[in-house]
Amino acid sequence: MLLTSSLGALQLLTILTHLVSAPYTKVEESFNLQATHDILQYGLATGNTTASLQANYDHFTFPGAVPRTFVGPVILSGLSRPLIDVVGGRVNGQLVVRGVLGVLSALSLNLFTRAVRQSYGSTTAVLYTLFQLSQFHLPYYSSRLLPNTFALILSTTAFSFLLPSPGTPSRRQVGYYKVGIYILTFTSIVFRSEIAILLAFISLHLLLTRRVRLVNVIVAGLVGGVIGLGITLGIDSYFWQSYTPAAPFSTPLLTEKTGLIWPELSGFLYNAIENKSSDWGTSPWHYYFTNSLPKLLLNPLLLLLIPTGIYNSPRTITEAHILPALGFVGVYSVLPHKEWRFIVYVVPILTLYASIGGAWVLNRRSKSPTYALTSLAIVSSIPLATLASASMLLISSYNYPGGQGINKLHHHILPSSPLSSPTLPKAHLDTLTCMTGATRFLQDAPLYPSPSPHTPASTKSKITFDKTEDETTLLTPSFWSDIQWVVTSSPPRIIGKYEIVDSVTGWAGIRIYRPGEKVWMFGAGLEERGAGESKAGNDSRAKSWIGRGVEDGWGVRDLLLRGWWVGVRMEELVWVLKKQDGERQER
Repeated sequence: MLLTSSLGALQLLTILTHLVSAPYTKVEESFNLQATHDILQYGLATGNTTASLQANYDHFTFPGAVPRTFVGPVILSGLSRPLIDVVGGRVNGQLVVRGVLGVLSALSLNLFTRAVRQSYGSTTAVLYTLFQLSQFHLPYYSSRLLPNTFALILSTTAFSFLLPSPGTPSRRQVGYYKVGIYILTFTSIVFRSEIAILLAFISLHLLLTRRVRLVNVIVAGLVGGVIGLGITLGIDSYFWQSYTPAAPFSTPLLTEKTGLIWPELSGFLYNAIENKSSDWGTSPWHYYFTNSLPKLLLNPLLLLLIPTGIYNSPRTITEAHILPALGFVGVYSVLPHKEWRFIVYVVPILTLYASIGGAWVLNRRSKSPTYALTSLAIVSSIPLATLASASMLLISSYNYPGGQGINKLHHHILPSSPLSSPTLPKAHLDTLTCMTGATRFLQDAPLYPSPSPHTPASTKSKITFDKTEDETTLLTPSFWSDIQWVVTSSPPRIIGKYEIVDSVTGWAGIRIYRPGEKVWMFGAGLEERGAGESKAGNDSRAKSWIGRGVEDGWGVRDLLLRGWWVGVRMEELVWVLKKQDGERQER
């Protein structure tokens, strides 16, 4: 119990660390985050529902390409509301909502880890936790409101019921398997339709290995299907107003006959049957195996330990669902449009197999020098993978210039906008800003509000966002007449007298530094200012141990590379502009 609790605490701490390090969001998370905000802010309309939703909810203004389910936002808003009421205005609701999702992710991982310990022992459970948390993608995205994150939480929970439990009576074990099938069925209907492929392989696997009977699969599938379908049809038909002329989407045949909408079926038909997902790019058939899975696992030793676990523990092939996991990836590779998040659900299973292989080696470390050296390599790979993951986290934290720009905007608006003003300040946001962090949560308050003793948190610098994209409108001078602030990636395109009051530096790739050039260092407030130039403080920062490592590899740059070096390239990506009052703008 103590071991499981300790591993669970480590899982939660890792996820929350990723959240705090990169608190902003991108456009892929927009629907669920905005929907959660709107439910928290406006609640459920009871009178004149259509007009209320159209006036207040973001999804009627920016519906996206396909309908999405509101089931996740409804659950998340319900769980977040008590915490938001407790913290008041001291923390932005965006952090609370993402934190709640992170806790749910940690709980699902802890359930799976508990099942791993019961099935394969403590060594495997510890290795699994360390391997999993030293990866980047799963901890990083565990608090991000992607539809895949909701599905990952449920699929990982389902896997905890699908692992064998030694000593458990066979009837109870069958009951566990049925729960796993039920959860996967529910998930495929409500959150991500691709889970149905994984469900089919797992059900077939359980049937072929005679762990369940066909009637067990059918009953569990029907229960999960009926409950999931009832929930999604009821909730989503309300929020999308599918039974009214105002509905922006419909589900073929279903909406026409019943007035109901099934978002995940609509998305499946659009992306898979009509193959519209290919409009976002295509990849070769082997992409998931040769690119996505190695990136998701991160630690290259895991790719070697997986076959080690299979070869030396043959029973796990029939127990731990490696074949269904690989079958799912193989079948899903048929679709030309590929993204790692479509197959992230198999990462816990693959990591488990690597842990089984790693535990097999560690348990034999005293038998020969080969086992001892291999064990040392396994143990050493964990901090190295963690370091690589931490580097990716650091880089990723600079990929949200829009969110950082809006946060800076709040702190500029606060002292310049009197509380007695009858109208909220209006800020225009360009496309890059909207895609890299602009959310309705940040429209209400900065990420970390800091109310003064004389100003309640509820009145802090709320802003009216303008997200106009039409080029003709943006080129019309009269459009800018009531725009007091601008957050943009292209200041020269703004019409009128505005002054730049702040900027956001973001990740722009890797560059080669010539001899004598200073290296940009994260977190020090340093920027490139042309060849060899940097802000004041660079030299003092470089004197620190970490700074030396970034700047010259603790002497390697001069000793072996004659002053040449590889480092990050940072650029000013977003600027905050303020309208001038009759003054000449200088740029």
